[in-house]
Amino acid sequence: MKQFSIFLAILLMQQLNAQEPVDALRYSMLGHGGTARARAIGGAMTSLGGDISAAFINPAGLGLYKTGEFTFTPSLSFNNTSINYLNNKSKANKITPDFSNIGFVLPRPGSYNGNWRNFTFGIGMNKTVNFSNTTSLKGTNTESSYSEKYLEELINNNIKDPNVAANKFPYGSSLAFNTYLIDTLAGPGNTIRGYRSLATPQTGVLQQQNITTKGSINDIYFSASGNYFDKFFVGGGITFSKLKYERTSIYRESDATSNKKNNFNYFESEDYLYSEGVGVGLKLGLIVKPVERVRIGLAFHSPVLYNMDDKYSSKITTDLEGYQGNGVLTQSSLDFNNDELGQFQYNFSNPMRLMAGVSYVLNEVADVNMQKGFISADIEYLDYGNAKFSEANISDKEYLNQVNTAIKEQFKSALNLKVGGELKFKTVMTRLGFNYLGNAYATAPLKARQMNISGGLGYRNWGFFADLTYVHQLLKDASFPYRLDNGFYVPGNVSASNGNLFLTIGFKF
Repeated sequence: MKQFSIFLAILLMQQLNAQEPVDALRYSMLGHGGTARARAIGGAMTSLGGDISAAFINPAGLGLYKTGEFTFTPSLSFNNTSINYLNNKSKANKITPDFSNIGFVLPRPGSYNGNWRNFTFGIGMNKTVNFSNTTSLKGTNTESSYSEKYLEELINNNIKDPNVAANKFPYGSSLAFNTYLIDTLAGPGNTIRGYRSLATPQTGVLQQQNITTKGSINDIYFSASGNYFDKFFVGGGITFSKLKYERTSIYRESDATSNKKNNFNYFESEDYLYSEGVGVGLKLGLIVKPVERVRIGLAFHSPVLYNMDDKYSSKITTDLEGYQGNGVLTQSSLDFNNDELGQFQYNFSNPMRLMAGVSYVLNEVADVNMQKGFISADIEYLDYGNAKFSEANISDKEYLNQVNTAIKEQFKSALNLKVGGELKFKTVMTRLGFNYLGNAYATAPLKARQMNISGGLGYRNWGFFADLTYVHQLLKDASFPYRLDNGFYVPGNVSASNGNLFLTIGFKF
């Protein structure tokens, strides 16, 4: 089914330059966010509780609270990304200030003389992902050109009329055709026997791409938990999610030789996408203490169901060294659409998650000042192939079903592993953590995986606390500047070494 997936990518470019299987992965391969303390222990919070992060990881953990709490967490990200494309490595860096979460925890007494010791409520905002980043790739290709995808678009749609070629594909080959990057091949009797690209991969083309992304996924959560006899903790919550993603991709292809008479100097393609969505999801959880120092937790996160709205545009600029008497030419999809962006509405759901965890608490006593720390570990299961697009309009059903088929072919289930611990010295705490997000791709040798190593310090005294955490992220992924149905193309191998600094300030009441 490889050919089907490649053709699908071309079909998507033709129609709206938006939905691709990689979009499903982007909106599914998420962390859980959380406070500096939760991040310091690798996010291993499924069985631990006692931190506001429990409200959106395992709501049952709110039941361990005895006092009210207010927290907020500013953060700072240092992104360092390199892409190896055609044996050439390109690097890009970006520093982004951010705000990770803010929230309240409100415990209330249980029934009088009953076994329900307390009921606890949590409300707040949590950022699960920050899309802000910059990447670039560069390499010399002697096998194929980005422009060949425009040829395939015309060929696959059996376009014989140049007027149709000039107007039917305003986000793809029409732009290339009208700027002469793609031109006709003459047949007998003034007929057209095909199309050709003026790019020159046979003598080498220098390919460059710069991508800038912005946006985030922010969740507003409402969670509640009940504490039964300090042995069983049950909880649930509802999450309202706000997704924003903005992407600008500038791809440039230029002649790798010094030939000024081969009708090709360069072309540049600029694609813009703005995605916005609102969604809702459900989270349920349970924590059991079979013995005093051991906690076992289970949690379920339903798919988040998003209603999405995409806006997009494309533009091509060419310099073909005076071909057909022209100089530099530019055309945009806005020229076809009264200077307005294209628009497409649809629905999206990311995969459900199942989590299990176990914690061992050192010196488990009611007086937190006497506690010595803990060790906690989690395992999380999700199937990236279950991410799904669905239609807002019935006419889009067949198209989005094809996208979903490609998602199931390209992605698979994965296990995420998390482990962390804390040692407490009266008012000061030290923490270490590690987590690993498993490979999402079903087809070798593509890999999308992530490893985080974390450490931090905490201070608690007189109703005030502060936690400082550094997380170092190592990430592997793949980035395709283009795909072809019947031609050579390769991914850029992405390696990221990112730093994230979190500071949580909190007050007990």
